[in-house]
Formats: sequence, C-alpha cells, structure tokens
Amino acid sequence: MKQVEITAGMDLEQILQQLKQEEVVLMRHGHAVALVSEFDDDELYWHSREQDPQFQASLKKAREQAAQGKTISLEDLKKKLGLA
Repeated sequence: MKQVEITAGMDLEQILQQLKQEEVVLMRHGHAVALVSEFDDDELYWHSREQDPQFQASLKKAREQAAQGKTISLEDLKKKLGLA
C-alpha cells in the first residue's frame, strides 16, 4: 500500500497508474484521508446497494426473521415459486 501526500496540482493520472500495482492512501498533513483502490462497475453497483437504507433495513429484517426461526426450506421455496 503506497502513501501519497496530497499537494496542489498533483497528477491524478499518476495515482491511477499506481493503482495497477497497489492501493494508494492519500495523506493530508501526514494523516490518512482516503483510500484509493481499483473499482469496477459491478463493485459500484454492490457498494451502492450496501449503502441504501432500504436494502440495509431488508437485511436487518431478514436476520431477525432467521434468528426467530422464520425460515423456509429450499424445497418449500421451490414449490412456492412453481419451480418444483
């Protein structure tokens, strides 16, 4: 992981080239302020989903239901969806 101090007029393209080898930590006055890593469209989609409050709420509800034993077997799910 490479550390790069943020400076006025720094070359973003140079930082993006470094990403091909390793992640880059951007530093300001000796303190980390950002982690830059390679990121593709699929990762962007899932990152957006994970940050969505409705998606987070649905995960919380599903975990609570599972903890309470409110689950369905794969066979019953297939029947319910007409896949059996």
